[in-house]
Amino acid sequence: MIDDCHDHLAGIVDTERRPLRPIGTTAYEVARRTGELLSGLLRVPGIRLYREVRLTGHPPLPYALSAGPHVLLIEAVAWPPGSYVTSSAGTIHCNDVYIGQSVRPLLRAVRRLRRLQPRGHHVSAVVVVHPSVDGSLELPPATGTEVSWCPAEAAVAAIRHRLRFDDRHRVLSRAEQVLAAASGHAAG
Repeated sequence: MIDDCHDHLAGIVDTERRPLRPIGTTAYEVARRTGELLSGLLRVPGIRLYREVRLTGHPPLPYALSAGPHVLLIEAVAWPPGSYVTSSAGTIHCNDVYIGQSVRPLLRAVRRLRRLQPRGHHVSAVVVVHPSVDGSLELPPATGTEVSWCPAEAAVAAIRHRLRFDDRHRVLSRAEQVLAAASGHAAG
């Protein structure tokens, strides 16, 4: 279901097939800028970054991150100022005008991956929104625990929060188990 294409984003192209698209720049450029933001997360132990993630029936997503039992799909767009909302059908509107985009395929991808994961694993998505020009962006509210939206400047903090380790579900490595036993402390 997920294919890690390593260090390139060649498949992130502008096409009407992309359900979420940047306005005023290219999909590749927005993905590249988002990658620069995400690079700081790679210093956090246990976080793995996947680039150009291909999900069945969906154009490639720029990124996915995993940390322990958490998987986070990451889409990136650039939008002009405005007040954005999603309809109950998943369509995106800016200032009450439909912009020809939809979050529905991303929601389906999250739900499909959730069904494939073992119990105790968490799958969600974040749409990182870069401003295409100066001005205020009001982003849609989160769709439950499935998809959240965040401005680019807050993306790293929001993603770190979404990937937080939950000790009740964390699987300890063999090395952590040995160290915990050797120190006489319970492993967490």
